[in-house]
Amino acid sequence: MQVREGMSAGGLGNLLIVDDNEGVRHLVTRWLERAGFRVTQAKDGAEAMEMIRREPPDVVLADIRMPRINGLELARMIKRDFPSVKVVLMTAYSSPQTIAQAKREGVDDYLEKPFTQDQVEKTARAVLQS
Repeated sequence: MQVREGMSAGGLGNLLIVDDNEGVRHLVTRWLERAGFRVTQAKDGAEAMEMIRREPPDVVLADIRMPRINGLELARMIKRDFPSVKVVLMTAYSSPQTIAQAKREGVDDYLEKPFTQDQVEKTARAVLQS
């Protein structure tokens, strides 16, 4: 696997977790840090965009339903301004319309809540390698 700029020497990347639910944000962060990823957090899409402009991560894992800038809007902005950043959307409110819209926005993968630690780790690894 070729190491992208920003990825750690061990092949694990820099991830940004975006969720307005503090418990979910901290849990996903803890899981991914234990797996060896470098993880930062944002409480909503607006804060995430500020962070991404300063230092783009390799992957953004974002909840769809958030205040100010929702996950779909965030994905659109990331793909427009930072096309190399991978985006994974997380939601408990999946529908065929939401999945179709996510694909149109260029989302790289999709996680349905509730998810397991294994699902989150596998998804992060897979999008980093794609």
